[in-house]
Amino acid sequence: MMETGDVKTKVFTKYNLAKFWTVCVMFFVNLLNYMDRYTIAGIMTELQNVTRNGFNETIDDTEGGLLQTTFIISFMLLSPIFGYLGDRFTRKYIMAVGIFVWSGFVFAGSFSINYPMLLATRSLVGVGEASYATIAPTIIADLFTTKKRLRVLSLFYMAIPIGSAIGYGAGSFVSSQVYHHYHVDDSWRWALRLSPGLGLISVFLILFTIHEPPRGHSEDPRNHGGVKAGNGFQHYFNDLLALMRNRTFLLSSFGFAALTFSVGALAQWAPTYVLRMSRLIFADDPSKAYTESQASLGFGIVTVIAGLVGTVSGSELSKFISRWTDQADCIVCALGLLVGSPLMYCAITFGAVNIYLGWVLVFIAEFFFCIIWAPVGAILLYVVIPECRSTAEAIQILMIHLLGDASSPFIIGAVSDALVKHFRNSHDEVYSQATGMQYSLYITVIVAAIGGGTFLISTLTVIDDRKAVIVHVKNKHTRNPSDTSHQSLRSDVDIKCTNNGDGDDDDNDDNLSDEKSPLVSNGLHVSINS
Repeated sequence: MMETGDVKTKVFTKYNLAKFWTVCVMFFVNLLNYMDRYTIAGIMTELQNVTRNGFNETIDDTEGGLLQTTFIISFMLLSPIFGYLGDRFTRKYIMAVGIFVWSGFVFAGSFSINYPMLLATRSLVGVGEASYATIAPTIIADLFTTKKRLRVLSLFYMAIPIGSAIGYGAGSFVSSQVYHHYHVDDSWRWALRLSPGLGLISVFLILFTIHEPPRGHSEDPRNHGGVKAGNGFQHYFNDLLALMRNRTFLLSSFGFAALTFSVGALAQWAPTYVLRMSRLIFADDPSKAYTESQASLGFGIVTVIAGLVGTVSGSELSKFISRWTDQADCIVCALGLLVGSPLMYCAITFGAVNIYLGWVLVFIAEFFFCIIWAPVGAILLYVVIPECRSTAEAIQILMIHLLGDASSPFIIGAVSDALVKHFRNSHDEVYSQATGMQYSLYITVIVAAIGGGTFLISTLTVIDDRKAVIVHVKNKHTRNPSDTSHQSLRSDVDIKCTNNGDGDDDDNDDNLSDEKSPLVSNGLHVSINS
């Protein structure tokens, strides 16, 4: 007869495998999202070439930036809708429908007969990412306790640099191969046909293979039914009001917006800057200048390596600092932007003198920018109550894109166009194109530095906001389980902060039993005084 311990071990192992597979699927879809998002940047020069785009019309820098901006706007505006649904209905169904629609519009965009049609289809692609980005982090939050969550999030956010690099490199590579081997002028269309098939595969995986946990399960393993936000406008309004009073949520969202402003603009225009600057530096020997595919591939390689190393380093650095303070995530985010912004200034400046030095500085700057991804995702998940996390993700998406990369590619493109026209009065075309783009990219440096300052301010608020969530979860179990009030619970609470070491004792984090255990969140112990 099988011992009880053996049964528990098998159940525990099966449960962990299900969680692991769920994270793998989430990673795959996140990878696909960012791959598609930055494919346009990899083929931008072809789209701007009147003889290659198939439209018989010129696309300038402003219109090129608008392709990314319209996508971000639709993504941003649709996110609150999916956030509302994600807090109330089965999350994997919502993701699957959104990704299916997204795949269809990506494929339709490859058949565009003019710029307005391409612009329209790219704007509608945002529905897929809106459905996914608002929900996936909340599923991860419900699968893993705080100590494991940061590392899992670092894995999840690795898809950003990897997907971006694949978007740059694969899009440009496919387009160039189709052009050279099949002599198709508008070969860029085939670059857009890479992701839709993979999108349909991800829909199948989400619907039939992933495990969706009850909402709030990681905070309270006794909660098997999950918690849901209340239905109706009044409940949703209360959720929004509570978020607007959450100081750490707002400050971290503003800091995150600064990062997305800078990263979004650089992702769109850095390959173009490298291409133009190499033509200026090697004006005496044009054969040494980069081609479009070389510039895109080079930036993609730098992005993926810096992103991988930075994302993992940010997670581990935060865990290390958390030995001494519960402000670790905010500190790491501030460090990333305040150090990364001057390094990016140096990269843009010295890259105009020595292109190879520019590559090195871009790598280091992107490394510091990328240490933010996992900590900033973790901040939202522990300063917002479980039943409102999809809404919080949606509002943060709205904020970071409205203030960030929804406008930054367009702004940089428009400023570049204006500066190019100015420099043409006294310089040749090669100098004007390169210098105009260089000066416009300095805007990203200023915005990133401002974002670092907001993260620094959030170190003053994060501990109180984090404690309030722990108290709320505790009260949901000990008082009225149907109560969804967002009123502050600090008045009847005795909260003590203790040091739990480095947080590496993760083996027993995933409690499958119904036993009562102390509510602990990375060193924050809370007891309720009745």
